[in-house]
Amino acid sequence: MPEISFIDKLARLRANSCKDLPTPELAVLTRTTARLRRGGILRRCLQSGETAPDFEFVDLEGDRRSFYDLLARGPVVINFFRGFWCQFCKTELEAYSNVQKELDRLGCHYLAISPQKPVAEQESNYQVIFDKDNEIARQFGIVYSLEEDEINLFNAWGLRIDLVNQTGKWELPLPAIYVVTRDRTIGYEFIDVDFRARCCPDDLIEEVKLFC
Repeated sequence: MPEISFIDKLARLRANSCKDLPTPELAVLTRTTARLRRGGILRRCLQSGETAPDFEFVDLEGDRRSFYDLLARGPVVINFFRGFWCQFCKTELEAYSNVQKELDRLGCHYLAISPQKPVAEQESNYQVIFDKDNEIARQFGIVYSLEEDEINLFNAWGLRIDLVNQTGKWELPLPAIYVVTRDRTIGYEFIDVDFRARCCPDDLIEEVKLFC
């Protein structure tokens, strides 16, 4: 049986969420998407052609490094995701994991960044950065606060974002992909207020090739 494509997996997740969630819960998610679009967050966040900010992180060997240091080798893909609790994020991470060898061949680093701290025993072939209090995502302009109906919905699901992210705040980053070139310029971005929209790994590879 042929492997299910990334696009098909997202379509199945979307269909299942529409089928399994009660209409009032779907309405909350729809209102959130509309609110974020009206609020202009997509205009305020960092865009192609702008300079990406520097930030520090702890690498897989436990050493503290500067993001700008990575750019000396080649472009860097930054993948902001909401958390390991999000099925769309987990599907995205799995798909990007499958193209790590191609990114390595192109001389491109890949950084997955989330406000949820990875568990110690989690193993992956890519770098996962704990973005405490969304400090990195805030520099890219992609952080938003949940409103009361959204908080009530997450509470009903037993998902306390304020506790999961260890901040006491109900904030999340928009899922986003940035390709940063060696001169620190953002060469490509994929950002959407609909958390179900994600960048296809094959499309990402083609974008990365432009900057290698």
